[in-house]
Amino acid sequence: MMCDVLSIRPRSSDDCHLIVSWVPDAEALYLFAGPRLRWPLTLDQLTVDEQSPERTAWVAVDAGTEPIGQFKLAMRDGHAHLGRVLVDPAERGRGLAHELVRLAVARARALGATSIGLNVVTGNRPALRTYERAGFVETSRQDAVGSLAMTLNLATHVR
Repeated sequence: MMCDVLSIRPRSSDDCHLIVSWVPDAEALYLFAGPRLRWPLTLDQLTVDEQSPERTAWVAVDAGTEPIGQFKLAMRDGHAHLGRVLVDPAERGRGLAHELVRLAVARARALGATSIGLNVVTGNRPALRTYERAGFVETSRQDAVGSLAMTLNLATHVR
């Protein structure tokens, strides 16, 4: 099933309460953030690294103004790192994850990135399929135990 057309905007503090509610248990938190965050997810954990100007958080919206997805980008030396990709559980199954990743890649390009990387929890098959479909490939680098590092070269990636 195809999703509606999405757009993104910077995530606001008001959006964070809703996003925290999308993570119902410790397993969902682990798939969302790996081992770095602790259950239960709090607003402080969600926003702790946003005081840095090279880290930005974005939400996706469709026809309404309520977020239906979110992601974070961190920029450094022309490389973007994509993280914390999450779709509202009530909206899953509509192709939104793929569209959200497409928008994240476009935002990274707009910010001047020539490559974009991410880490995905080993065994998170839906996320892995989404990233592979978007053109990400597994790298030999491993940032954390239990995760796969993936990258996308934006200079050669066809939009």
